[in-house]
Amino acid sequence: MQKIYRFLDNALGFLNKIFLTIRREHLFKVMGLTFLVLSLCSVGIYYFEHKAIHASIRTVGDAFWWAVVTVTTVGYGDKVPSTLAGKLVGLVLMFSGIGLLSIVTATIASLFVQQKIKEGRGLEQIKDKDHIVICGWNSNAEKAIKVFTLDDHTKKNTIVIVNELSVDEIDSLRSKYERYNFKFIRGNFIHEDVLNRANIKKAKYAIVLADTSGDHALQKADERTALGTLAIKTIAPNVRTCAELLSIENKQHLKRANVDEIIVRDEHIGELLASATVHPGLSKVISSLLSYDEEHRLEKIEIPDRFVGKKYGELVQFLRERHNSVLIGILTEKKGLQLDDILSDDVSAIDMFIKKKFEESDKDYFSDKEEIEVNINPEDDYIITKNDFAIIISSKRFRKGKRSVVNI
Repeated sequence: MQKIYRFLDNALGFLNKIFLTIRREHLFKVMGLTFLVLSLCSVGIYYFEHKAIHASIRTVGDAFWWAVVTVTTVGYGDKVPSTLAGKLVGLVLMFSGIGLLSIVTATIASLFVQQKIKEGRGLEQIKDKDHIVICGWNSNAEKAIKVFTLDDHTKKNTIVIVNELSVDEIDSLRSKYERYNFKFIRGNFIHEDVLNRANIKKAKYAIVLADTSGDHALQKADERTALGTLAIKTIAPNVRTCAELLSIENKQHLKRANVDEIIVRDEHIGELLASATVHPGLSKVISSLLSYDEEHRLEKIEIPDRFVGKKYGELVQFLRERHNSVLIGILTEKKGLQLDDILSDDVSAIDMFIKKKFEESDKDYFSDKEEIEVNINPEDDYIITKNDFAIIISSKRFRKGKRSVVNI
């Protein structure tokens, strides 16, 4: 169903482009003039032919059919002029109508060529919705793309990359990911017009990488990341945005930009090195859990309603016995304070007054941003709440069968 909707959406978008091009190129005037020539020649051929002895054009319909067949150079030969005057009308139609129709067809054909050129240069306007926007480029970008194309949550979403790679590099990526919905926007992602071309307002996720595409130096990457995330959150504050930083000192700038997740490169290298030294093999375990190519990996899944209010130990046992998965902790998402949280359950005059005053202030005092609390290996008597998610080490058997615990 989603594919049909996407196909219809693309088809309507393409027809709209044709209509806009026809209007921009003043083709309606040419098409109108072509129709006028067809009509006049039809009337003329009918006038001279319909009473001729050996005429094959007897009606106005025959005349119009002959005119269309002639101007499109199809030439069936079933209707032909038999009089000298009729043949002269045919000459007028051939030299005028064919030229006008050629202008129309050539202009429409140029639309296809322009579209392909724009796609190749990354100048198109993205029309997709719920897509993933990857801003910038470095060696981590392809790893992120691989995860998106494998994860059940994102493998059907269109991936739009925004950077300044060369045309050859983009062509290489297109051929590599030709099985997926993969699109490219050329430009500097810190500029709002470039993000608007990527349709960032309708995106579902955005990633900002430490960008080294084009001539951008790695030393300036954090500065560009901060500007890019600020631009994204200004245009599309509800798009979940994750950013990569090189220096932890710049983390505060991204927090001010209200970025949802910040990943600092090499932040835990010291701990990993120490662990690998003291506990050989531990780093391989961590790598295996993060890899999408391994038998087991870390996942965050929903907890079915029937476990809300029950003990953590019951969920541990259930996941282990039924799905060969290991529950290692609970992730709790707490939403920010909302207006409804301070109003009473009954709608009173005071509630209406408070609500009206907040609306009149035209300021956003309440935030939809979620606060995340991680509780690794809690006690077995921990009571599960409706805002909890399970952090598990899942097996491939679980992933192939039931993706979400909601369905189990």
